[in-house]
Amino acid sequence: MYNLTANNGFKASYTEEKLSDGITLIRLSAKNDKPDKLELRLEWKTPDIGVNVCYSPMGYTRRHIRPDWGGYVSSCAMSSAPVYSNIGYDDTNRMTLGCSDAKNRVSFRSSVVEETAELVNTVQINVDCAVSDYYAELRIDTRPLPFYKCVEEVSKWWETFDGYEPAEVPETARSPLYSAWYSFHQQIDIPKIVEECRFFAELGCKSIIVDDGWQTDDNSRGYAYCGDWEPTPVKVPDMKAFVDAVHETGMKFVLWYSVPFVGRYSRAYERFKDKFLEGEWNNTFTLDPRYPEVREYLIGLYRQAVLDWGLDGFKLDFIDSFRQSTTVKDGMDYVSVYDAVDRLMKDVMSELKKLNPDILIEFRQSYMGPLMRSFGNMIRSADCPNDSFSNRLNTLSLRMTSGNTAVHSDMVMWNYDEPVEEAAYQLTNVLFSVPQISVLHDRMPESHAKMVKSYLTFWEKYREVLLDGEMLYKNYAADFVYVSSRKGETQVGAVYSGRIAYIEQPTDEIVLVNASPEREVIIDSAPAGKYSYTVCDCMGEEVGRGECELGSLVMIPAPVNGRVTLVRK
Repeated sequence: MYNLTANNGFKASYTEEKLSDGITLIRLSAKNDKPDKLELRLEWKTPDIGVNVCYSPMGYTRRHIRPDWGGYVSSCAMSSAPVYSNIGYDDTNRMTLGCSDAKNRVSFRSSVVEETAELVNTVQINVDCAVSDYYAELRIDTRPLPFYKCVEEVSKWWETFDGYEPAEVPETARSPLYSAWYSFHQQIDIPKIVEECRFFAELGCKSIIVDDGWQTDDNSRGYAYCGDWEPTPVKVPDMKAFVDAVHETGMKFVLWYSVPFVGRYSRAYERFKDKFLEGEWNNTFTLDPRYPEVREYLIGLYRQAVLDWGLDGFKLDFIDSFRQSTTVKDGMDYVSVYDAVDRLMKDVMSELKKLNPDILIEFRQSYMGPLMRSFGNMIRSADCPNDSFSNRLNTLSLRMTSGNTAVHSDMVMWNYDEPVEEAAYQLTNVLFSVPQISVLHDRMPESHAKMVKSYLTFWEKYREVLLDGEMLYKNYAADFVYVSSRKGETQVGAVYSGRIAYIEQPTDEIVLVNASPEREVIIDSAPAGKYSYTVCDCMGEEVGRGECELGSLVMIPAPVNGRVTLVRK
C-alpha cells in the first residue's frame, strides 16, 4: 500500500499499526553508515471521493485540491506545523495527516490523478544537514469527524513527544493587550504611550508591547541598526523609568526584539561578522545560532533587560529568518540550525523563568508550531493591518493547532472616520482570540470609545468560554460562516455570514454576535424550550428584548456587530 523511498544511500523502512478504527500510525526510519542529508518520501493512493477542500496551518487561504503536478505545503521548526487535512464541504474529515517531526522540513501533498480520479498522498521529509539515523511517526486519521477535531487531536499528540511540551501560560497572556505598533510605529513617544496605558488599563488591558524603534533613531523600518539592543537616548533616555511609568498604570511591559538580525551599523556586526548565516538583506545579517557565543550573547541580552529594566516579557520577532545551512565551521557545537534554535530558545525561556516565572514570550504566525509552543506562551496572528477578515482566518486557524497556548489577534486598528458599526468588525472578527488593541484613544470619536469599552467588557466576562470552551467551526470552505465556543451551560457564537447561528447543543445561556452586514440572526437549534433575550448594539446599548422558543428556525433582529443574549426560562 505504501511506497517508501530515501536518497543518498539511506536504507528506509516502515511499520504500520492500527491504533483504533480509523487511526493508523506509520513508524518511519532511515539509516546510513555515512552521514548525509536525507530525503524520505512516503506515497500511497486513495479514492478521490468527497474531498472538496484541504487545510494546513498556513495554507487555509489556498484550500483547493492540487493536481498531481501541483506543489506541496511545508513546515519546519520555525514555520507552520506538520499537519494536513482533506475535507468535505460539510467540514467532515476525509483524511488528516500529522507528522511527529516538527523540526525538519515536512511537506504534504494530496493530489489528483486526472486519469483515475484518485489522490496520490505524499509525505516528504527533508533533513538538510548530515545525519546517519532518523526516526519519525506519521499519524493517519480517516474518521468521519469534523476535521478540526482531528487537527486538535494531532496538536495534543505532538505534546506527548519529548521537547514539545508546551510552555506554561501566565494569566496575563490571556488578557487583552495594548500594542504601540500601529499607533506609534517607530515614533516612540513615552508620555503619550503611558497615557494610552492609563486609558486602556481601565478597559481591561493588562500589558503593553512597545515595538520596534526604541533601539534606533532611524525610522525607515529597516534593521541595519539592530544587534546592540540599547535604547536610543533620543527616544528613550531612561528605559527603567519608562518601564516603571507603565507599571504604575497597572500594566505589564513587553519589549520587542528582532532575535536573529544584526545590522551593519551596530557594534555587534564587528563582533559577529564571521558568525552569520548565508545572505544579506538591506545591510542586515542573520546570526548563526550554532555558535555557543551567539546563543550566550542573545540570552544575556534578554536576561540583563529583565534585571536592569524590570521587563515582564519579550516580543521575539523574525525567528523564521533562521534558515537551515549545510555549511559547518570550527567553533560550532551544532550541525543543524534548527537544533541550535531549539537549544537557544529553550535556554532563553529557562533563564528568564528563573527571574520571573510568569515571563511573557510572544511569537507571530507563522512561527507557531509545536516546537515554538515549547518556549513561547503567546502566538499572534500574522500582520494584517485594518484587515478584519484575515485576522479572523488567522486566529481561527491558530486556535486549531495551539492547544492552551494563548492565541492573540493581530493588533486591531481602523480609520477613525469609519462608522462605528464598521470599526467594530475589527474586534468581532477576533472574538475567539485574545484581542490586541492599537488605536489612539484621543483620536477615537466617542462612539468608537464606547464600542471598544463595551467589547472588552463583554470579552472579559466570557473569556473562559471563548478561550477554553469546545469549539464549533461551521463551513470552513466558505471562510467559516458561524463559529462558537461552549463551556458548561454557556456558549458564545459569532455569525459571520448567512444569518444562521447553528446551536447544536443548546445551553442555559446563548450569546450570539452578529458579525455580519445583515440585520438579523436566524437561530437553527434543536428543541430547547423557551428563552428570553435582549439585544444590544455594538456600543453595548440595549435596543430590543423579547421571548422565543428554540426548536424551529427563530429570527431575531440584531444590529450589525450587535449581540443577542438568550437565557433559558
